[in-house]
Amino acid sequence: MNGFTPPRLDRLRRWAESLMTDRWRITRYTGSTTIDPETGASAPSVETVWEGPGRLQTTGGIASDRVSATGETGNVGGNVAEWPLVLHLPMTAIGVREKDLAECVESMDPELVGHRVRLVNRQSEKTHATARRWNVQEIPKGGD
Repeated sequence: MNGFTPPRLDRLRRWAESLMTDRWRITRYTGSTTIDPETGASAPSVETVWEGPGRLQTTGGIASDRVSATGETGNVGGNVAEWPLVLHLPMTAIGVREKDLAECVESMDPELVGHRVRLVNRQSEKTHATARRWNVQEIPKGGD
């Protein structure tokens, strides 16, 4: 069975990818820094490790509550609804790993463009996977 993919699995993977209508860019910190020649400011250096189709979705039917880290109490008791998020990538998304940063660069939903998440761990480690599904953590606007 070396390199053999059953024909039905190929069709299911193509179908799964057809639902990935957003475009995502996955980057990784390299460990080095770059210096802006104009300002002299240093910033962590990043590299793009993969770019292509994807889709972000919540999982489960009930939001879990967590206490707001900022102490802001927009609701009674200071709890903030938190939905588990999963980023679906095609099976061709090779080399992506935990702690990588994913940013939506194109979407039919303009609110999603610029949305960033940190890859936490893969949940699709199985023989007949149709997509690479990653549990992700949302990165608030303006944060890393």
